[in-house]
Amino acid sequence: MLDDYYLTETPGLDSMATGMGVAAVVLVIILALIVLAVAVLVLISNCKIFKKAGEAWWKGLIPLYNSWVETKITGLGWWWFLIFAVLTAILSATENVNFVVYMALLLTGFNYNFNLAKKFGKTNGFAVFNTIFPYIGLPILAFGSAQYDKEAKVDENGIFSIKK
Repeated sequence: MLDDYYLTETPGLDSMATGMGVAAVVLVIILALIVLAVAVLVLISNCKIFKKAGEAWWKGLIPLYNSWVETKITGLGWWWFLIFAVLTAILSATENVNFVVYMALLLTGFNYNFNLAKKFGKTNGFAVFNTIFPYIGLPILAFGSAQYDKEAKVDENGIFSIKK
């Protein structure tokens, strides 16, 4: 008798589960489209920033090479590109990345944004903002009125300058 109870179907449960499955798929598709749109916006912004800085826009499309060009644009030393590339490789190659690698990558990103902000006449606060919210900060630089100033005084060590 008890076995019959567990074997009976509950009316409407299958249709409710199907409806929830469809809703989950639709939600995932919507979120994927939003992420794709933001990624395309950041990519286009990167290309426009390169163009403002006097570089060919297509250089912003090539992974890793765009970081090398950005190192030149920001006025950082070549070793910052090497640090960024090694940290990115560690992040990509391992499953268990510790807090130190994340913090080092965050500081490296802030260092890029610090000099980038100076080159575009922005404040240090904008550098922090662009580090945390690059999907908002990069379009502001790309499509806003900020102009790239090649002669803007920056240090090749960025925030880690040893000069006083």
